[in-house]
Amino acid sequence: MSENIDELLTELVRQGLKARLVARPDACPACRKLHSRIFEPLVAPSIPIRDCQTPPCRCRYEGFDPRPLIESLLSAGIAAVKEQKLEEARELLYQVIDLDERSEKAWLWLSGVAEGIDERILCLENVLAINPHNELAKRGLGHLRAERRAVGSGEDAAKKIKEAREAIGHIRTSQKRASLKPAAVKERVPAATVPAREKMDLEYVTQRRPTEVRATRRLIFMAFLYALLVILILVLVWAALTYTGGIV
Repeated sequence: MSENIDELLTELVRQGLKARLVARPDACPACRKLHSRIFEPLVAPSIPIRDCQTPPCRCRYEGFDPRPLIESLLSAGIAAVKEQKLEEARELLYQVIDLDERSEKAWLWLSGVAEGIDERILCLENVLAINPHNELAKRGLGHLRAERRAVGSGEDAAKKIKEAREAIGHIRTSQKRASLKPAAVKERVPAATVPAREKMDLEYVTQRRPTEVRATRRLIFMAFLYALLVILILVLVWAALTYTGGIV
């Protein structure tokens, strides 16, 4: 059976046809999944189908001429491009390419709706691989490559500008922090280690002005002198009374 299938596929190649897999209505899920799928004859899955659950596998191949379908899909794809239905156009043109990867017109029209410069360039490169004399593809490819170089240069310049701005911002931030840093920090006694009364006295003294401190010191000194004078007077009075009593 496999020899007959190989001969059939070889004949399809000779006739320029595709191979369409045909599964019976009562076939297993693995075979039904491939039903009506179209393959290049030389890469078509072998029969019996892998994972077939109802051996012997009864799938078969038949010849399929894709040209009418290709023309229909290509016409619909071109119409979608003209109507600016870009997503629909891409889907239709990709179907054409799946059926005929050497469709020059499909690749050319796809280059106008493909997403991204790289994909558009690839489409035009495929056009020139099929037909090296396509002048429209040559001009479009040159324009797209120049555009890609310009975009790349712009991205590099933008990246360098961004890095320079970040470096300048970092320097400015560092200088600002350095200017705000205090010259010296005096060590302070933690508030939790000072008793409440002493803490109040400490805050009072540290908040008083120097002139007030000097005035306080003078008052203390004068009070001390007055105390000494009083003591001296009392000593003299006591000595005089003692001396008088001794004479009497």
